[in-house]
Amino acid sequence: MNLTSKQNELISNIYNNRRLRNKAILEQRIEEVYEAVPEIEEINRKIASVSISAAKLAIDGDKEALKSLASEIELLSNDKRVTLAGAGYPIDYLDEIFDCPKCHDTGYINGKDCDCLKRTVVTALYSQSNLKDVLSRENFETFNFDYYDNDYVDEKTGKTASENIEDIVDFAHSYIKNFKKDKSSLLFYGSAGTGKTFLINCIAKELIENAFSVIYLSAVQFFDILADESFNNGKSSAYKSVSLSEILDCDLLVIDDLGTEMPTSFTGSALFNCLNERLLRQKATIISTNLGIGDIKQVYTERIFSRTMGNFKLFKFFGDDIRIKKQI
Repeated sequence: MNLTSKQNELISNIYNNRRLRNKAILEQRIEEVYEAVPEIEEINRKIASVSISAAKLAIDGDKEALKSLASEIELLSNDKRVTLAGAGYPIDYLDEIFDCPKCHDTGYINGKDCDCLKRTVVTALYSQSNLKDVLSRENFETFNFDYYDNDYVDEKTGKTASENIEDIVDFAHSYIKNFKKDKSSLLFYGSAGTGKTFLINCIAKELIENAFSVIYLSAVQFFDILADESFNNGKSSAYKSVSLSEILDCDLLVIDDLGTEMPTSFTGSALFNCLNERLLRQKATIISTNLGIGDIKQVYTERIFSRTMGNFKLFKFFGDDIRIKKQI
């Protein structure tokens, strides 16, 4: 899993907090049982004493005496379980507590990633992406091809809206499958309400589920962060949970609704610098916009147009406004 140092620190803290929480629960249980069943405390003292003796014998290499002590520890442990059961407690009530019994809350088994680590990483990536809630609603399982008609034909390509979206979705599945090797950048453009953002969310969900880091920002949010970093040292942005380094380093950056921000000389240069830096770092970016190709050139200058057209795969969305269809 290719995580940033900040993400690795977050994951490490999650596991550390789990261990601390479970240790606190166990200590509370011990205190509770010792008060209710004093015999258990005495048995635990004996187990601890015998264990120390066993450790010394192990160092000295006295295998026969070690076996004898091991048997004694087992007898004491059985006695403890019987005493616990007799007092109305589960026999494992004083055993160590783990969220994941496989890796004992370390995240690793024999140096390899435990299944729980991937789940933890995915949960953390969802939180960072700004997409957790929306992706539960907008994903490939809820994608509906019925909103795209065969009657709507694009003059330039001769494709119907239905044929076009089927081709784009097929590409999206291939894009996800090969993302580890080929982190291409994509431009989704076309009229409003044709499913650009919905499909982006479908892609984002699948990538996050495969432990790739995704950050979603509207164009307004994106430029707000960049302006804040440039003029205020990152102190006043309304989106402080996302840093410039994360924008530049995440596996996939989504900039949604490009063109809805107030265009200035700053937005053009900031967009170019970000796209250029991510291309140099071989990081993928998906941009959606209601602007046409000619409009992008006019609004963001020749340099941005060249950078976008030359390094992004372009996909035109067309058809009826799905949001209006849903209301009918």
